Amino acid sequence: MNKILFILSTKAGSSDFKSFKENIINTYTKHNMLENLKIVETLDKEHAKRATQEFIELPYENKIIYSCGGDGTLNEVASVVYGSNTALGLIPMGTGNDFSKNFDYSNFKIEQTINPKISPIDIISINDRISVNVMSLGFDTSVLRNVYMILKKYPFFKKHSFMLGAIYSLLNIESDTLNVELNLANGKSLVLNDTYTITALCNGRYYGSGFNPSPNSILDDGILELLLVKKLSLLKILKLLPKYKKGTHLNNKKVAIYEVTSGKICSENEIYANCDGEIFKSKYFNFKVLKNSILWANLK
Repeated sequence: MNKILFILSTKAGSSDFKSFKENIINTYTKHNMLENLKIVETLDKEHAKRATQEFIELPYENKIIYSCGGDGTLNEVASVVYGSNTALGLIPMGTGNDFSKNFDYSNFKIEQTINPKISPIDIISINDRISVNVMSLGFDTSVLRNVYMILKKYPFFKKHSFMLGAIYSLLNIESDTLNVELNLANGKSLVLNDTYTITALCNGRYYGSGFNPSPNSILDDGILELLLVKKLSLLKILKLLPKYKKGTHLNNKKVAIYEVTSGKICSENEIYANCDGEIFKSKYFNFKVLKNSILWANLK
């Protein structure tokens, strides 16, 4: 029998966590599973990690944690749970919910969380952190920084923050000069030196509130996709973005995508990057795929 923890990230999105919690309790009561259930509502930034660590140390054979929030909360839980025998699942209740777009939640019901199908997926290791979905540099991280800045100053702009952040970034387009060393999935090596407006290292297919940088990414194939978009003018990036949203951008002359297993991205100066929406700075990004590192709870 599964021991199940729901982590409700009350800082994520605008979901009604009170009614959702009641739904969980009612469903598990109906199925005589209440003694197998634990619910934690996060109180601070590190609470999800602490709750995850405490749960995976419990002496139960079959354990599942459901991250109920956005991609940032999922990353926090995954950073603790990976490599363990505790499975991880996602109930998307955040703002962007990009990782959830790799799955079908159209007919989701709480009952599906009781006995999910468990199978392993890959994640990305970058320096001293992990990414479940996408690590990116350049334009999209600039947009994200502006979104966070807008939300901090003007929280009432929540629904329009991404659009406003994108407009600000378009008016101040930044590109990064990078040295890129790649170990390709075919066993060969490749070195690149150029200036890029967008750099995205992808395990999943979607990020940035629904953009599709890597339409062919598979979560359990042991391969990452590195997307590189060479320096673009305002006009060219405006032409690219609609296709980038749909995942039909790969035939653009400024766009290249590589199947990789590991590599290194370097810059002379510290630059901003983000892992699953969490922003950080570095001069270098050592990365590799961690194949089958998380047991994933598929809700079908």
